[in-house]
Amino acid sequence: MAVTPDAVNGTVSTSLPDGRTIVVRAYSPDIIRVENFGAGEAPSRTQAGQLGVAPFDGVVERTADEAVIRTTSGLSAIIDLKSGAVSFDVDTTPATKRLLYDSGVRSNDGGSVSLSLIPEGGGTFYGAGERGHSLKLNGDTLVMYNRQNYGYEGHDPRLRQMNITVPMFVSTEGYGVLFDDHAPATLVMSDPIVYSSEQESPVSYYFIYGGGTVAGVTEEYSRLTGRQDLPPFWALGYITSKYGYKSQQETVGVIDTLKREGFPVDGVVLDLYWFGKETDMGKLAWDTVSWPDHRGMLAGLKARGVNTVLISEPYINKKGAIDNYNLLAEGGMLTRDKDGNVHDVTTWVGDAGMFDVANPATRRWLRERYRALTDEGVGGWWGDLGEPEVHPETIVHSNGMTAREYHNVYGNEWSKIIYDMYREEYPGRRLMTMMRGGTAGLQRYSVFPWSTDVARTWGGLEPQVRIMLNSGLSGLGYMSHDVGGFAIVDTTRVTDPELYVRWLQLGTFSPVLRTHAQKMPEPYNYPDQRDIILDLVRERYRWLPYNYTLAYENASRGYPFVRPLNFADTSSAPDSVSDQYMWGGRR
Repeated sequence: MAVTPDAVNGTVSTSLPDGRTIVVRAYSPDIIRVENFGAGEAPSRTQAGQLGVAPFDGVVERTADEAVIRTTSGLSAIIDLKSGAVSFDVDTTPATKRLLYDSGVRSNDGGSVSLSLIPEGGGTFYGAGERGHSLKLNGDTLVMYNRQNYGYEGHDPRLRQMNITVPMFVSTEGYGVLFDDHAPATLVMSDPIVYSSEQESPVSYYFIYGGGTVAGVTEEYSRLTGRQDLPPFWALGYITSKYGYKSQQETVGVIDTLKREGFPVDGVVLDLYWFGKETDMGKLAWDTVSWPDHRGMLAGLKARGVNTVLISEPYINKKGAIDNYNLLAEGGMLTRDKDGNVHDVTTWVGDAGMFDVANPATRRWLRERYRALTDEGVGGWWGDLGEPEVHPETIVHSNGMTAREYHNVYGNEWSKIIYDMYREEYPGRRLMTMMRGGTAGLQRYSVFPWSTDVARTWGGLEPQVRIMLNSGLSGLGYMSHDVGGFAIVDTTRVTDPELYVRWLQLGTFSPVLRTHAQKMPEPYNYPDQRDIILDLVRERYRWLPYNYTLAYENASRGYPFVRPLNFADTSSAPDSVSDQYMWGGRR
């Protein structure tokens, strides 16, 4: 048994008789990484680890049987040098409290790599990305594989698995764990907690100590995976959106009507009709018939304080966007099969190619399209269908990963294209990118996620608080929803004025206030409720100074806008309240 304790770097590395190597390293006083791998293997390196390793000012000790890393926050990692077990203790003077125990045992059964962690202190668990079925995750088996759920409602079991899955959890005992992985996996939130991944290499993890609070875990988790830049101020105002505004005349008319009715408005989102018809998906160019002077429209709207956001999808339709399809296919920029042939997909609007964002050439091509459109006056971007919604497992990406292996991280890589473009081409301009797919660290690309195609029903409204809470504790501080409800699942009741008002009340105190629906999303469609609705939208603007403070807290500390009642003090409120939340506060 060879043991290398490194007091300078806060690291303990030990080789066990069975050939495994255990490496435990303090990244900061509150973040410790554990690697456990066999001979010929290497630990995982994926989306985590954005935090540079801080200079270590703690203590590393060793006896015959164990080594201990003690940090200045009172956190200790105790490594059993014979078994490879790791315990995480915290000094709660006069006693020491054990929070989590890792037996060091790893299994590889049929291609699934598993590790088990025992929560010694109990606790209630939150997080794991976008989860709408329950705030409290104890006892759940959570699937880590992004999935779209059209027309969902609160009782829908599909809400256990939504569009953004994050392999992490937060405990009310004041700690969290992030598994350094983006492969398909399951996370069993029982005793023990079991993480099973399809990744071939061993899965490492980060133990994150939050000083005994959920707020502290959120701060340290975001320090590790990245924090979101301050948003453009307009993104905190009212944004109107529809599936979809079909022409320049209609778009300007909607803004005219909102302004005439006294509604403040800062943004308008254009769905797929900006490039023509549904079958023009992937053209990424304005339809000049319906939008005869798009530059003039963009400039005119901007002069009135209205920023325009355009939709983009991962697919290139073989009918309306065939020129782009042929160009990209010839350049090797579309997804391919194992034999190197272009692998088409079947989307809801027909056969299409798929952007391989793992390919540097594809990223360059997309970046140039986005840049040219941004130069014309586009104010923000909307990445739709980014789970990706259609992603056949027979696809092999240019980096050698199969579609299933690359699936969860596709949204991160797509978002990064736009983020890097803004950072390098428009360094003085803040970015809003709407994205509905991705995994850990998505927030560092200035992403404003939303809970996708929710049913326009009371059942659709019901889970939105839970979705915002769990997402916010997973780094996604700007998670919001289609205010008013999107999917018309009951054609006998297209509108419900009371539902619209109640949803708008929630939207007023959500990170983004954006009405969106298949029909009649704008507030002026409810004249009998005009006074209530107008006051709610104006109330949003009265809160802008406070909301901008929340944006600063998110950028500087990773705190979400929507916070559970026990965010800063787990003894101050019940641990499963999911129909109430704090709008900032109680830091």
